[in-house]
Amino acid sequence: MKKFVLSLSVLMVIFIYNCFGLSYEKVLKNSNGIKAYTKGDFPKAQELFEQNSIEYPDEGQIHFNLGNALYKNEKYDEAIREFKTSLKSEDIDKAKVFFNLGDAYFQKQEYDKALEYYRNSLIENPDDADAKYNFELTKQFLQQQQSAQNQQQDQEQQNQQKQQQEQQKKDKQEQDKEEKEQQEQQQQQQDQQNQEQKKQEQPQQKPKPTEEEKKQAQRILDAMQRQEEENQKERIKKLLQTKRTKDVEKNW
Repeated sequence: MKKFVLSLSVLMVIFIYNCFGLSYEKVLKNSNGIKAYTKGDFPKAQELFEQNSIEYPDEGQIHFNLGNALYKNEKYDEAIREFKTSLKSEDIDKAKVFFNLGDAYFQKQEYDKALEYYRNSLIENPDDADAKYNFELTKQFLQQQQSAQNQQQDQEQQNQQKQQQEQQKKDKQEQDKEEKEQQEQQQQQQDQQNQEQKKQEQPQQKPKPTEEEKKQAQRILDAMQRQEEENQKERIKKLLQTKRTKDVEKNW
């Protein structure tokens, strides 16, 4: 990874000097930006290159230099925009622009796009050893990224399946509970109906007599018994009288 970063830095600085094919006036306008850049004062270089890009919007090399400064300030999206703008110029070195675009996308961890621009750089300059190295290195990073994404997707899918299974299990338990409660309720209602039906089918029992009713009944029984005894005595008396009459007649 160190070789990747160092080769990028060297190439970007070299390109500022070698490809700055501007008029004398424009070179003077950019000299302060170049000085700030070479001293490592990238915020100042960015500020100066931005002023130059406003004054010379059609100069691709100025946009490229601004892209370099933005890259050093870790403003990768803005750097990419300036690099792509520089490609509109016919006298720009496309191989180096593609290389730096690859570097910018690499820093954003967009390895698929970085790989694409390193490939374009090699098409423009097949002998660029740094582009070859970064191309192979980016392929490895892309494979690792895709592998990690696949693992993450698999894990997310497993987690989702687990959640679905747990939810299904929970729903099943709740459904079973509801069905059980419903069955118990129906059974209670059925038992209650059966009890009511048995009550209706059984003969109604007379209420037990009170003490007063018992005494009154006993008095009635006693009176009936006394009456029966009186009646019995009366019948015996009549029988005796009838017998005496017969005896008298017989004596005669």
